[in-house]
Amino acid sequence: MLFDIPKIDYHILCDENSINSQLEIEKLKIAATEYGFLIIKNHPINFKNIMSVFSIYKQFFNQSIEDKSKVTMSNTSSNRGWGGLRAEQVNKDFNPDYKEIFDCGPNINFKHKFEELPYYSKNIWPEQIPLFEKTIMSFYKSCETISLSILKQIEISLNYSSNYFSDKFNIPMSLLRCNYYPQRSKELSNKDFGIATHTDYGCLTLLFTNGTPGLEIELPSKKWGKITAKKNEIIVNFGDMLEIWSNKIIKATHHRVKVNNKERYSIPFFFNPQYDTIISKENKILAGEYLSKKYNSTYIHKIT
Repeated sequence: MLFDIPKIDYHILCDENSINSQLEIEKLKIAATEYGFLIIKNHPINFKNIMSVFSIYKQFFNQSIEDKSKVTMSNTSSNRGWGGLRAEQVNKDFNPDYKEIFDCGPNINFKHKFEELPYYSKNIWPEQIPLFEKTIMSFYKSCETISLSILKQIEISLNYSSNYFSDKFNIPMSLLRCNYYPQRSKELSNKDFGIATHTDYGCLTLLFTNGTPGLEIELPSKKWGKITAKKNEIIVNFGDMLEIWSNKIIKATHHRVKVNNKERYSIPFFFNPQYDTIISKENKILAGEYLSKKYNSTYIHKIT
């Protein structure tokens, strides 16, 4: 079942001089508090740039296992580099996820108090692919800019104080990933998903897709609705930390990816605050402790 979620014009949303900006802000409030998902159009990332990022990720995943293993995250204590099929398990009621991944974090080029922690580790890059690091990190920066702008507009839409969220990302734990979903094998069972049912762990996720369907969200009726976006649009959803941080005003919605007879690529950017951000004063929850606990129970190489 196809399911319509709010679609927001990013340019109008962020233009305080536009006569229609308030309308977009109201749509954002509905999306954040009722759906947990939205689609943004008319954003500043050039479509050709998005396609070039997909292209260079495909170049990486099309390599041999031997070449991809040169940057395997299984040799690290963190989540940097390549994870092969079933490298992650987001839901213990299902088999490990039927996908490959490539993860990278921010390039922080100054000394800071978190630099020895696992999820602030330095990135590792496939040196055999020219311009890989430059292309991906340029895209990473663009995703940061958009994510921060959306959070600032959420502050406005919910009548929160300025910088309720947005000044907590100076030393972020953000993560850019590419998911590669191979064609579904006949040997797979109903316990096998590209990504099994879950909510995202962090604050805000930008998701870029290549037009191949697969993403589904759980509706209030507990039925599943399919979400599709045009190749030049971005799907946005909200995670556990933002739900906690907003005292459950913002919704983190369950979703999953069903693999089918076509290869699928997607690029999520997980926008997460710095480690010592207090996301719940009542329960004394630190963002970094929460996120690390989730990562440590999800990545197979961290569990075993």
